[in-house]
Amino acid sequence: MRLKSLGGLELEGSKFRREKPLLLLAYLALEGPKPRRFVAELFWPEAPNPMNNLAVALNHLRKLGAAQADEQRVWAGSGCDAAELREHLRAGRTREAFGLYRGAFAEGLDLGEAGPELEEWVWETRESLARELRAALLWQAEEEARLARFAEAGRLAEAAYRLPGCPPPEPEELPRLHRLLRAAEHPACEAVEREARELGLRLESTPETARGRLRPGLVGRGAELERLGRLEPGRWAWVRGGPGMGKTTLLRELALRRGGRYLPGRSGLPYATLEPLLGDLEGSETALLRRLARAAEPLLLDGWEAADPESRQLLSRLHALRPDFAVVLAGQGEAPLPVDLRLELGPLTAPDLAEHPGAFEATGGVPALVGAFLRGEPLEEALEARLLRLGAAEREVYAALALLPSPDLGTVRQALGLEAAALVQAHETLLEMGLVEASGAVRGQGVALRHLEGEPALAQRLSLALARLLPDPQALPLYRRARALWEPADLPKVRRAFHHWAQELLRRGFPKRAVELLEDSPPSPETALLRARALERSSLFRQALDLLEGLEPTPQTQALASRLLFKLGYPDEARKAAEAALGGPLEAEAEALNTLGEIALRRGQAQEALELFSRAATLWQAAGQRSRWLWALNNRAVARSVLGGYVEEAFAEVMQAAGEDPSARAMVLFNMGQGHLNRRELPQAEQAFLRAIDLALESGALTPAALAWNGLGVIRHGGQPASARQAYAKALELAQQAGDAQLTAIALANLAELEGNVPAWEQAVELLERSGFLAMAREVRATMETFMRR
Repeated sequence: MRLKSLGGLELEGSKFRREKPLLLLAYLALEGPKPRRFVAELFWPEAPNPMNNLAVALNHLRKLGAAQADEQRVWAGSGCDAAELREHLRAGRTREAFGLYRGAFAEGLDLGEAGPELEEWVWETRESLARELRAALLWQAEEEARLARFAEAGRLAEAAYRLPGCPPPEPEELPRLHRLLRAAEHPACEAVEREARELGLRLESTPETARGRLRPGLVGRGAELERLGRLEPGRWAWVRGGPGMGKTTLLRELALRRGGRYLPGRSGLPYATLEPLLGDLEGSETALLRRLARAAEPLLLDGWEAADPESRQLLSRLHALRPDFAVVLAGQGEAPLPVDLRLELGPLTAPDLAEHPGAFEATGGVPALVGAFLRGEPLEEALEARLLRLGAAEREVYAALALLPSPDLGTVRQALGLEAAALVQAHETLLEMGLVEASGAVRGQGVALRHLEGEPALAQRLSLALARLLPDPQALPLYRRARALWEPADLPKVRRAFHHWAQELLRRGFPKRAVELLEDSPPSPETALLRARALERSSLFRQALDLLEGLEPTPQTQALASRLLFKLGYPDEARKAAEAALGGPLEAEAEALNTLGEIALRRGQAQEALELFSRAATLWQAAGQRSRWLWALNNRAVARSVLGGYVEEAFAEVMQAAGEDPSARAMVLFNMGQGHLNRRELPQAEQAFLRAIDLALESGALTPAALAWNGLGVIRHGGQPASARQAYAKALELAQQAGDAQLTAIALANLAELEGNVPAWEQAVELLERSGFLAMAREVRATMETFMRR
């Protein structure tokens, strides 16, 4: 007994027509055995007793021998055309699948009483079956087109386009459909063309162009084609190359351009390979040899290993006769016969593909991928076709090499637990197929990684095995891919890898990325401290302090807390925390000294601040923290400027230390501008701010640029309101991009003061208070109240 569900629901050999039980049968056939209660509630969600409804439906189906059940589960007891359709599609039997498709799944079914979940399942199943069949029909059509059978390709393309129950084609499917229909000069081409042009898609203008895309000419093998074309009668050639290296394309192109009989190697009956050339196979081997020797054109045999033994034996005898035509044999190993010309096909090079921009970068020169690239096909699917030729070991070696940041065959062997001989064999196979280089580097690694996204279980398992063997800096991307598989023993190494990357991001000036990265790290006090430091570098002081409050007090946590408390406007608490950190590790003491220096500077004790900044700079330098060293030098220059030194002289040391680092120089120039501004040296201040903006934007450093624009606004606030407004607006835009709440509020407050906009001013104060900058909020509010009393 068999259920027909495509084009309507019908149980063969039965007059039973009740839709709900038949839909139940279709569901079980496609989804497999299910718990009774689950099925009852899915099919009868509003019924007072859904289990009773299920029992009634099962009673009908059992009598027909179509379904079975026990106390716990229910399952189908009959076949189903939709399930057969899927089996055919997944086995690559497109024509058989299309023959089953009489219409949309459960077509005409009344879903009025179905619950939302069941209705959704019906629609999803209907669409997914149709989509799978459409995709298969398109691939089959393109295969027909490659063989120049364009009329059949057009027929299949039209069937894919008009497939009942299938949603409208996706935008990426329309060019494929149009190309096939245009190549066949099919009437349906116009309808597809209208849809595609409405979306602005590029289309082939002529049938010839479409056919050229479907059967791309030989690419990158011009030299080989020329040498084979010059092969004289009686000469033999051997073309060697691994699977996918383009042997077939080369021989077919040779037959097309220079003439010759192309024959693919075939196994099976005796003389299966040479049968198209020999015709009648009756007679002795000698008679067949004479018939073969009378061939009037070159013989091009593709796939020596696949040829039947009798054909190979006959060709060996033909070789001794030196016939009056050239013979080209192609295969994977060494030449089976003495030959006059040997060619070896390997991956295509960048110069080979110079006429096709982007092809080498996308494919690594793997011929099979190049062909897909030129036809506009998904490279991942072309790669999958190549990988299906491999055994399990070769596929795993290939996947592991693709996952590694740099090729390392030894690490792959350890991760996979392979014997040395097995790894060598797998590597040789991948080399022959052109998928890897001798070093193990994967050709077209981007395609390989995208392909692995479709095999998450394999990618995660291999990633974890590789990460365990790699140094911490290289292991993190693999550990993150394998997060679901971490075991307790992995966590210490995983944390070290996260910490290394976060510290490197901080060193390179990307604190927000460090914050985001550490969200995924296994928790620990060290991780929390590092994340708090990244938050501090991102100017998220309140969040950083909240994170520190949950940690045990240590010199490191106290030093960071001192910095945060000072920035949030609690100088007394900041001083206590800084003093508690003194005597700790170098970096902690350096940070504490710097905070104490900033407190002293704020209180007008510039000489004490200068000494504290000098000590901090020495410790930062000893700790190898260049960016923090420059920060302390910058602060020291500010103190010198406050003490009365010329601004240029005060900042000369730190400017020299900044070297060619544009972001560091931008911050130094901003502080120089502030020094000039404090002295009312406005032209010099403006020049310093403008130079700071140029350097900051050149390096992508948003905060110094925002500070400098705000400084320009302050300079122009009194006499040039339009220019000041523009400067504050620039500062606000950059501060918001940088995510700096304090600087955003300052720019908002300055802009509000300029425009006399008290509500906006209030909003800026609230932003400062909400972000924890209470001292600054008090200062801004005092300025606002003074303004309002005028």
